[in-house]
Amino acid sequence: MKRHALLLMIIVPIIVTLTVNYSSPCYADKYILEQGDFVDYGYQLFVNTLQVETITEANAISINFAPEIVNPPGLFGALLGMKNGATKNNVIIPPEDGFDVTDPVYGIYAGETLVYQNLQIYEINHFHYTEVYTDGTSDFGTTLLIILGVVLGVGGVIGISYVVYRYGPKIFGKRCLTCKTLAVGKCKNCGESFCEKCFSNGCPSCKGRSLIRTK
Repeated sequence: MKRHALLLMIIVPIIVTLTVNYSSPCYADKYILEQGDFVDYGYQLFVNTLQVETITEANAISINFAPEIVNPPGLFGALLGMKNGATKNNVIIPPEDGFDVTDPVYGIYAGETLVYQNLQIYEINHFHYTEVYTDGTSDFGTTLLIILGVVLGVGGVIGISYVVYRYGPKIFGKRCLTCKTLAVGKCKNCGESFCEKCFSNGCPSCKGRSLIRTK
Protein backbone atom coordinates (compact mmCIF):
# COMPACT_ATOMS: atom_id res chain seq x y z
CA MET A 1 0.00 0.00 0.00
CA LYS A 2 2.83 2.39 0.85
CA ARG A 3 4.46 1.76 -2.54
CA HIS A 4 1.20 2.45 -4.36
CA ALA A 5 0.73 5.69 -2.45
CA LEU A 6 4.30 6.74 -3.24
CA LEU A 7 3.80 6.05 -6.96
CA LEU A 8 0.57 8.05 -6.99
CA MET A 9 2.29 10.98 -5.27
CA ILE A 10 4.87 11.05 -8.08
CA ILE A 11 2.71 10.15 -11.10
CA VAL A 12 -0.27 12.40 -10.36
CA PRO A 13 1.75 15.68 -10.34
CA ILE A 14 3.37 14.67 -13.65
CA ILE A 15 -0.01 14.00 -15.27
CA VAL A 16 -1.43 17.26 -13.94
CA THR A 17 1.58 19.22 -15.19
CA LEU A 18 1.36 17.71 -18.68
CA THR A 19 -2.39 18.37 -18.81
CA VAL A 20 -2.02 22.01 -17.78
CA ASN A 21 0.80 22.66 -20.24
CA TYR A 22 -0.61 20.90 -23.30
CA SER A 23 -4.40 20.98 -23.00
CA SER A 24 -4.80 24.69 -23.73
CA PRO A 25 -7.31 24.95 -26.61
CA CYS A 26 -5.33 27.75 -28.27
CA TYR A 27 -1.92 26.05 -28.01
CA ALA A 28 -1.79 24.81 -31.61
CA ASP A 29 -3.56 27.95 -32.81
CA LYS A 30 -0.64 30.19 -31.95
CA TYR A 31 2.43 28.02 -31.64
CA ILE A 32 2.73 25.77 -34.72
CA LEU A 33 1.61 26.76 -38.21
CA GLU A 34 -1.11 24.54 -39.68
CA GLN A 35 -3.26 24.75 -42.78
CA GLY A 36 -6.10 27.22 -42.31
CA ASP A 37 -4.18 29.45 -39.88
CA PHE A 38 -3.69 33.15 -40.47
CA VAL A 39 0.03 33.82 -40.70
CA ASP A 40 2.47 36.72 -41.06
CA TYR A 41 5.89 35.83 -42.44
CA GLY A 42 8.91 37.32 -44.18
CA TYR A 43 12.04 36.25 -46.05
CA GLN A 44 14.88 37.10 -48.37
CA LEU A 45 14.44 35.72 -51.90
CA PHE A 46 17.42 34.86 -54.09
CA VAL A 47 17.35 33.91 -57.77
CA ASN A 48 20.64 32.85 -59.35
CA THR A 49 22.47 34.07 -56.21
CA LEU A 50 20.95 37.55 -56.72
CA GLN A 51 18.77 38.89 -53.92
CA VAL A 52 15.57 40.03 -55.62
CA GLU A 53 13.22 40.63 -52.69
CA THR A 54 13.27 41.25 -48.95
CA ILE A 55 10.16 40.94 -46.79
CA THR A 56 10.58 42.03 -43.17
CA GLU A 57 8.17 42.20 -40.25
CA ALA A 58 7.34 45.76 -41.19
CA ASN A 59 5.92 44.69 -44.56
CA ALA A 60 5.21 41.04 -43.73
CA ILE A 61 3.07 38.85 -45.97
CA SER A 62 -0.26 38.25 -44.22
CA ILE A 63 -2.39 35.43 -45.61
CA ASN A 64 -4.70 32.58 -44.75
CA PHE A 65 -2.32 29.65 -44.90
CA ALA A 66 -3.45 27.28 -47.67
CA PRO A 67 -1.72 25.61 -50.67
CA GLU A 68 -3.72 27.58 -53.19
CA ILE A 69 -2.85 30.91 -51.54
CA VAL A 70 0.86 30.59 -50.71
CA ASN A 71 3.01 31.93 -53.54
CA PRO A 72 5.06 30.20 -54.80
CA PRO A 73 3.28 26.86 -54.12
CA GLY A 74 6.51 25.16 -53.02
CA LEU A 75 6.78 27.55 -50.09
CA PHE A 76 3.72 25.99 -48.45
CA GLY A 77 5.59 22.83 -47.48
CA ALA A 78 8.50 24.82 -46.09
CA LEU A 79 6.24 26.89 -43.84
CA LEU A 80 3.92 24.08 -42.75
CA GLY A 81 4.66 22.97 -39.18
CA MET A 82 7.06 25.83 -38.39
CA LYS A 83 6.91 27.21 -34.88
CA ASN A 84 5.91 30.79 -34.25
CA GLY A 85 9.07 32.89 -34.44
CA ALA A 86 11.15 30.13 -36.06
CA THR A 87 13.55 30.87 -38.91
CA LYS A 88 14.66 28.69 -41.81
CA ASN A 89 17.56 29.22 -44.17
CA ASN A 90 18.58 27.71 -47.51
CA VAL A 91 15.01 26.77 -48.43
CA ILE A 92 15.27 25.69 -52.08
CA ILE A 93 12.17 25.70 -54.28
CA PRO A 94 12.66 23.87 -57.62
CA PRO A 95 11.28 25.44 -60.83
CA GLU A 96 8.27 23.10 -60.97
CA ASP A 97 7.12 24.38 -57.56
CA GLY A 98 8.11 27.98 -58.22
CA PHE A 99 6.31 30.96 -59.72
CA ASP A 100 3.89 30.65 -62.61
CA VAL A 101 4.70 32.45 -65.85
CA THR A 102 1.29 34.19 -65.70
CA ASP A 103 2.03 35.76 -62.31
CA PRO A 104 1.91 39.55 -62.88
CA VAL A 105 4.60 40.24 -60.26
CA TYR A 106 6.80 37.16 -60.09
CA GLY A 107 6.25 35.72 -63.56
CA ILE A 108 9.70 36.90 -64.58
CA TYR A 109 11.14 34.26 -62.23
CA ALA A 110 9.15 31.39 -63.69
CA GLY A 111 11.35 28.38 -64.47
CA GLU A 112 14.01 29.51 -61.99
CA THR A 113 15.21 27.80 -58.82
CA LEU A 114 14.29 29.93 -55.83
CA VAL A 115 16.33 30.14 -52.63
CA TYR A 116 14.81 31.58 -49.45
CA GLN A 117 16.92 32.86 -46.58
CA ASN A 118 15.68 34.11 -43.21
CA LEU A 119 12.25 32.61 -43.79
CA GLN A 120 10.59 33.57 -40.52
CA ILE A 121 7.11 33.43 -39.02
CA TYR A 122 6.15 36.56 -37.08
CA GLU A 123 2.55 35.80 -36.11
CA ILE A 124 0.13 32.87 -36.12
CA ASN A 125 -3.56 33.71 -35.75
CA HIS A 126 -2.63 37.21 -34.59
CA PHE A 127 -0.35 35.93 -31.80
CA HIS A 128 3.07 37.49 -32.14
CA TYR A 129 5.95 35.10 -31.50
CA THR A 130 6.97 37.14 -28.43
CA GLU A 131 3.54 36.45 -26.88
CA VAL A 132 3.56 32.68 -27.23
CA TYR A 133 4.42 31.94 -23.57
CA THR A 134 2.49 34.72 -21.83
CA ASP A 135 -0.38 32.47 -20.65
CA GLY A 136 1.85 29.77 -19.19
CA THR A 137 1.85 27.50 -22.21
CA SER A 138 5.32 26.05 -22.52
CA ASP A 139 7.37 23.93 -24.83
CA PHE A 140 8.69 20.45 -24.09
CA GLY A 141 11.90 21.65 -22.44
CA THR A 142 10.04 23.98 -20.08
CA THR A 143 7.51 21.28 -19.26
CA LEU A 144 10.32 18.83 -18.53
CA LEU A 145 11.86 21.29 -16.08
CA ILE A 146 8.47 21.81 -14.41
CA ILE A 147 7.98 18.04 -14.09
CA LEU A 148 11.47 17.68 -12.64
CA GLY A 149 10.74 20.43 -10.14
CA VAL A 150 7.45 18.79 -9.14
CA VAL A 151 9.08 15.38 -8.71
CA LEU A 152 11.93 16.86 -6.68
CA GLY A 153 9.44 18.79 -4.57
CA VAL A 154 7.34 15.70 -3.88
CA GLY A 155 10.49 13.69 -3.22
CA GLY A 156 11.67 16.35 -0.79
CA VAL A 157 8.38 16.26 1.13
CA ILE A 158 8.50 12.46 1.27
CA GLY A 159 12.14 12.54 2.38
CA ILE A 160 11.49 15.08 5.13
CA SER A 161 8.45 13.13 6.30
CA TYR A 162 10.49 9.95 6.48
CA VAL A 163 13.31 11.62 8.40
CA VAL A 164 10.83 13.04 10.91
CA TYR A 165 9.12 9.67 11.27
CA ARG A 166 12.37 7.72 11.48
CA TYR A 167 14.40 10.01 13.71
CA GLY A 168 11.66 12.00 15.44
CA PRO A 169 11.56 9.78 18.51
CA LYS A 170 15.25 10.41 19.17
CA ILE A 171 14.52 14.12 19.26
CA PHE A 172 11.05 14.25 20.77
CA GLY A 173 10.95 10.91 22.59
CA LYS A 174 9.79 7.38 21.80
CA ARG A 175 6.37 6.48 20.41
CA CYS A 176 3.80 4.27 21.99
CA LEU A 177 4.07 0.71 20.68
CA THR A 178 0.30 0.47 20.31
CA CYS A 179 -1.04 3.84 19.06
CA LYS A 180 2.24 5.49 17.89
CA THR A 181 1.64 8.65 19.91
CA LEU A 182 4.40 10.04 22.12
CA ALA A 183 5.13 7.57 24.93
CA VAL A 184 5.23 8.63 28.57
CA GLY A 185 7.30 5.68 29.76
CA LYS A 186 8.31 2.06 29.26
CA CYS A 187 7.22 -1.20 30.73
CA LYS A 188 9.52 -2.29 33.54
CA ASN A 189 9.12 -5.91 32.50
CA CYS A 190 9.59 -5.88 28.66
CA GLY A 191 10.99 -2.41 28.09
CA GLU A 192 8.43 -1.44 25.43
CA SER A 193 7.24 2.18 25.35
CA PHE A 194 3.60 3.16 25.85
CA CYS A 195 1.40 6.18 26.33
CA GLU A 196 -0.73 6.69 29.44
CA LYS A 197 -3.92 5.47 27.81
CA CYS A 198 -2.53 2.27 26.29
CA PHE A 199 -0.83 1.27 29.58
CA SER A 200 -3.89 2.05 31.72
CA ASN A 201 -4.77 -1.67 32.01
CA GLY A 202 -1.20 -2.92 32.11
CA CYS A 203 1.35 -3.67 29.39
CA PRO A 204 -0.42 -4.81 26.18
CA SER A 205 2.71 -6.75 25.28
CA CYS A 206 3.69 -8.73 28.39
CA LYS A 207 0.82 -7.85 30.78
CA GLY A 208 3.28 -6.23 33.19
CA ARG A 209 1.87 -3.70 35.60
CA SER A 210 4.85 -1.40 36.27
CA LEU A 211 5.53 1.63 34.05
CA ILE A 212 8.83 3.46 34.27
CA ARG A 213 8.00 7.05 33.36
CA THR A 214 10.28 9.03 31.07
CA LYS A 215 7.92 11.98 30.62
